[in-house]
Amino acid sequence: MDRTVKILSTALLPETARLALSAQQIHCEEHAFVETEINVAEQDAIFIKDLAKQKVVVIFTSAQAVAAVINCLGDENPDWSICCISGATKTALLAFFDEGKIIASAKDAIDLLEAMEEMVAQKVVFFCGQKRLDTIPVRLLDRGFELIECKVYDTFFKPQKMSGIFDALLFFSPSGVDSFFMMNEICKDAVLFSIGKTTAKALQQKVNNEVIISAQPDKNILVQTLIDFYKK
Repeated sequence: MDRTVKILSTALLPETARLALSAQQIHCEEHAFVETEINVAEQDAIFIKDLAKQKVVVIFTSAQAVAAVINCLGDENPDWSICCISGATKTALLAFFDEGKIIASAKDAIDLLEAMEEMVAQKVVFFCGQKRLDTIPVRLLDRGFELIECKVYDTFFKPQKMSGIFDALLFFSPSGVDSFFMMNEICKDAVLFSIGKTTAKALQQKVNNEVIISAQPDKNILVQTLIDFYKK
């Protein structure tokens, strides 16, 4: 690398990603622009326990939702057909469910809907947070699905003013995008690295900068994408 680049990650990175950046002598500031907290209302916890006795299709798009639901299930091992985002979400699911239960997975919500395209309209339960996007509900309702949303975690913005100019920024969710741009702007030459298409779409609604999307929704892979970009 011919020069020092200034990088910002809008979420905290795993130690493996930090080591990969350090090995390439890339310094990256890390600031969490969103915070999530499991929050399952009593009636929703009862609903999840009852749902565990049914054979239904369920959707997970975040590891936080997986953790919240598993906490409610206790010793129950439901016979669900699961549609999920790959990466951290799928990994969290496989710690509790057999892989055979996962009938569709994709790297973002847009691709997950495509993976579900051949499914017949039926009842589907979407475990989500209070800031969930309309992408999945609108498409499924348009196709005639009976959609039940179950909120199991909250997302909180943590906007903070950053100083200096960044050459590249890493984004991990639409909420992180919204939180960052509440108090910050970026230079027109900054390169943006996105965990998936949904986050990329949120960025493209804010700025016209180049957006590079990770091959998989994984923080380590996104960091490697940035490293490869600057190796060129």
